[in-house]
Amino acid sequence: MQKLFFILFVSVSAFAQKDSISYKYWIAFTDKNNSNYTVSSPEDFLSDRAIIRREKQNIPIKIQDLPINSWYADSIQNLGFEILNRSKWFNGVVVASIDSFLVGETNFSFVDSVFYFGSWTNNKNRQKKNSKFNFEFSKTDYGSALNQLAMLKGDILHNRDLKGAGKLIAILDAGFSRVDEMIAFEELFAENRILGTKDFVQINNNVFDEHSHGMMVLSTMGSENKGQIIGTSPEASFWLLRTEDVDSENLIEEYNWLCAAEFADSVGADIINSSLGYTTFDDACQNHTYTDMDGRTAPVSIAATIAAQKGMIVVNSAGNSGSGSWHFIGAPADADSILSVGAVDENADFAWFSSYGPSFDGRVKPTVVAQGRNTIVATSDNGTLTGNGTSFSSPIVAGLSACLWEAHPNRTNMEIIDAIIKSAHLHNNPNDSLGFGLPNFALADLLLTEPRNAEESAVFAIVPNPISATSFLYVYAANSDAMHMEVYDIRGRKINSSFHNLSLFTNNQISLSFLRKYEEGTYLLKVNIGRQEFVEKVIVAE
Repeated sequence: MQKLFFILFVSVSAFAQKDSISYKYWIAFTDKNNSNYTVSSPEDFLSDRAIIRREKQNIPIKIQDLPINSWYADSIQNLGFEILNRSKWFNGVVVASIDSFLVGETNFSFVDSVFYFGSWTNNKNRQKKNSKFNFEFSKTDYGSALNQLAMLKGDILHNRDLKGAGKLIAILDAGFSRVDEMIAFEELFAENRILGTKDFVQINNNVFDEHSHGMMVLSTMGSENKGQIIGTSPEASFWLLRTEDVDSENLIEEYNWLCAAEFADSVGADIINSSLGYTTFDDACQNHTYTDMDGRTAPVSIAATIAAQKGMIVVNSAGNSGSGSWHFIGAPADADSILSVGAVDENADFAWFSSYGPSFDGRVKPTVVAQGRNTIVATSDNGTLTGNGTSFSSPIVAGLSACLWEAHPNRTNMEIIDAIIKSAHLHNNPNDSLGFGLPNFALADLLLTEPRNAEESAVFAIVPNPISATSFLYVYAANSDAMHMEVYDIRGRKINSSFHNLSLFTNNQISLSFLRKYEEGTYLLKVNIGRQEFVEKVIVAE
């Protein structure tokens, strides 16, 4: 067993200068022996929401969920370290010191390993580096804002008054500048749906004074500024968690992410949105390689998978490296059991910057795509801009996932994810740029709707309606591979009849563009699948 010994070799007085330096480490513990907590009393370390979420999905409380041994942490703190973050899932602490140390042997048998992240200059007035978030922006009006919602048929959910009510989304990001002052978020504060904030980069810091990236991400989900922008889940609740330090790129941020995900779990978050990704770092010794993108190597990817195992839907941006030397997705987009979201433009065409899959072990990545080019986001002057990046396609999907889960509260996180994937337009033929494609949340809603009896095992959707050149009848069938479709005019006269072979247990797309040859008006579409019959009104218009 590895043991820990710190040898002080730089005196404290050496840092009695304007720009002090702190040294940061990850210290992993060997066990959780003699814990103050037990799995039989989860209410001592998990919120009621967190416990209910697990009970609904039959997820057991494990030793992994127990907080770290407080005596271990106190022993490290008594050496002079400041404990920045604590991790239950990885069983360790992120610490800082104004002194630098070497590692050797001692009697601390509970220490399993130590990793040195590097040093930081603690001067708030320091010259900031260029932000790692580089997006192109231009002014636009609200007319385009509906596009990013309607592209995924989210407008159909909103029209059914499914806007994320009762769902809690944790946003892990770089900062939420001026969110507490902006018109777009007034409803969130008025209705107490900003449940709290927490900074995992600088303890007790005000996240509203930090970077604007998280503010723009939040605006794609939670904003409500009529005439300007309305997000994809404007009635959801949010926790705003800062994990990203825009002034550097260091592996410590993956551990910040880990601890924030644990916190999100503990407060009962249903969904995590993370518009972040990690590939290479300022210290090349910490760099990932594409071979690491297997979902089991990068610390943040392991953390994302664990978060999914706790019953949360984790939604993460695929990355913006599609045209760069890295080219592929980053971590934690490579994680298993999460939604990794790539980007298309306003016309649903692939966005050139969006990162490619697959994961190194061959899984489909990105999972799905949404509008990430010319995406409408809020600005601190109470206007809007168009922004480019998978940072924005990810929360669009996260917000609509909240709306979908609101409609099906008894479904598990993986059932929601599975329906989203099955609804996507490339589900039968995924590729490395679009993954399974554009999800259709109206169809996903139907896929999750329980049949009234055992014989009723087919669902279908017509999107869009009124009929356009791109209208399809989406059919999901389980008991019959044949479908009879008839079209009737308003007088009840049959004007079209056709038979179609269906593939079982998958999406079938049947073009309805032929209806445009008929006169404007309302028609009835009747579909027979096995013993089931569906009748739906369709509208033909200019």
